Amino acid sequence: MCGIAGLVTRSSASHFRPAVEKMAAALAHRGPDSRGVESLGPCLLGNARLAIVDLSERGKQPLSSQDGAAWITYNGECYNAAELRQMLVARGHQFRSTTDTEVVLHLYQEFGEDFVEKLRGMFAFAIWDTRARKLVLARDRFGIKPLYYADLPEGLLFASEIKCLLASDLLPRQLNPGGLRAFLQLGHMPPPWTAIEQVKPLEPGHVAVWQEGAWTSRAYWDLGSHLNGHAAAPGQELPRDLGDRLVEAMRGHLVSDVPILLFLSGGIDSACLGALARHAGADNLTAMTVAFEEEEFDESELSARTALALEIPHRIITMRSRKVSAELDHAVWAMDQPTVDGLNSYWISRLAAEAGFKVALSGQGGDEFFGGYESLAWFERFNRVARFTGSLPKRPFHQILDRPALPFRWRKLSYLFGCDDPFVASQLTIKVHFLNRDLQQLLSPALAATNHNSEAEHHLVQWAAGVKGLDLKEAIAFMDIHTHLEPRLLRDMDAMSMAHSLEVRPIFLDHVLAEFLLSVPPSIRIRNKRLLLDATRRFLPAGLAQDLTQRRKRTFTFPFARWLQRDLRETMEQTFSASRLRDVGVLDAAAVAEVWQHYKRSPAAVGWSRIWTLFVLQRWCEMMRVSP
Repeated sequence: MCGIAGLVTRSSASHFRPAVEKMAAALAHRGPDSRGVESLGPCLLGNARLAIVDLSERGKQPLSSQDGAAWITYNGECYNAAELRQMLVARGHQFRSTTDTEVVLHLYQEFGEDFVEKLRGMFAFAIWDTRARKLVLARDRFGIKPLYYADLPEGLLFASEIKCLLASDLLPRQLNPGGLRAFLQLGHMPPPWTAIEQVKPLEPGHVAVWQEGAWTSRAYWDLGSHLNGHAAAPGQELPRDLGDRLVEAMRGHLVSDVPILLFLSGGIDSACLGALARHAGADNLTAMTVAFEEEEFDESELSARTALALEIPHRIITMRSRKVSAELDHAVWAMDQPTVDGLNSYWISRLAAEAGFKVALSGQGGDEFFGGYESLAWFERFNRVARFTGSLPKRPFHQILDRPALPFRWRKLSYLFGCDDPFVASQLTIKVHFLNRDLQQLLSPALAATNHNSEAEHHLVQWAAGVKGLDLKEAIAFMDIHTHLEPRLLRDMDAMSMAHSLEVRPIFLDHVLAEFLLSVPPSIRIRNKRLLLDATRRFLPAGLAQDLTQRRKRTFTFPFARWLQRDLRETMEQTFSASRLRDVGVLDAAAVAEVWQHYKRSPAAVGWSRIWTLFVLQRWCEMMRVSP
């Protein structure tokens, strides 16, 4: 696992080497084990390496083919590297290392741009083909690993992180108004928006080619093409078949030359992962749980029962608000771009790294594929309501509901009236943080929208077009993957874990496993983790399996509502001072003060997440020295 960076131009790029050197240095947190930059005529490739497989110098990057015809800078893990290597050796290829990076490079030389379809894993990489004078960029199917690019007069700039692009000093530090508006409404910045003008993400499941200034990008994998909500009911062997596939996926994710950590909560996902790992032969596995002083958020007793039953060594580390407050600046820096949801990932990653780990297993994707979100029931309710209220006139109900004095959760119900699409309306009602009226007041005039069509609505409408005719639960799961898991949870986990040189592997997002799961009817698959539990029951101790079925569903989260009113309150007050807000020029001081005062009078009416959203945006803008 690494950080990648580079630049490609139509002519010699050698005079841009200092810029790429600075980019590679800015990625040191992603790859503390080695760093390198290669000048390849019109192309410069940079890399910062985190050594996981083959810890020797043979794995140093950028890496070249034996004939020097191709070079690669690679960030990721290829879980089927062993079988691909065997196939390539049979075709005459010779290897100098045991890294998956070298396998990826040889695979490109053997099959060309289509080789990416043979990879099983998480990755983002750049390959410079010296003979064809072309740059090939690719990203894994779910976008677990990030890749950003900017098309500048100097050439095409690319990197694993936005702050790395900014470190080149070739990119203006100018905010993207659409990205900021999307963030204030959704809590993250979905593609195609980012926080910075001219910067775009290469989308998940895409491969792109730059050749002599021409840019092409295409999808090589699409989740929607595997949806099959009307499939015939599978046979009685489904749990056993799925269990075998889960074990196979786990074996691939256990490949490592360093010890592995399991993020263990009190729930079903991580318990099943622990059981699968033990069955798959993990002998270097340790579990870790983050505990809290606030009892209603603490899962340490439940996780301890799980670890004891699975006979996995277990560490419990208590998280205190004072420590969080002292490290807020570094957490905001680690975000790379504003997000409302990343602090959890920051601290579990930091604690894992402080314990000496480089690799961790995660249950991300379990809620989306097996139906675990509590919000699913609310989506179904709002969708039913909107089918009736959508035909009612919009204006009078919006005037009644969309009033600042009302609790925000009531104001969001205005989306359900006079809506064009009840499904999109229910999505907006659940997911939006601030309404359009709020954006007009909160943002400076230069950043506020000039029309009534918000970026949030555009984003949700775009993805909703792909679920027409699907079972409602399947449609909601599809939307959650593309509008929450990929642009928010996975992006946050990568940024926050790699800020601490930690590689996190989400087993449920193995694409072969995902394709199998999507063939299962949603009525069987999306049932509060029942299918997952049935599939792993034979690997679980009998007592633990019974225990898990009786535990109440809990979402791992920090006690922000309490912390904002206690240890973090002074920090909020300082950040929301009129002078600081005016200096940055992004948020309107009077509007922010009104929201903050309202929150102090009635926290439940505003909600901690809206205060945190404003705080993160202001502090990130200060730290990154950006301009509107």
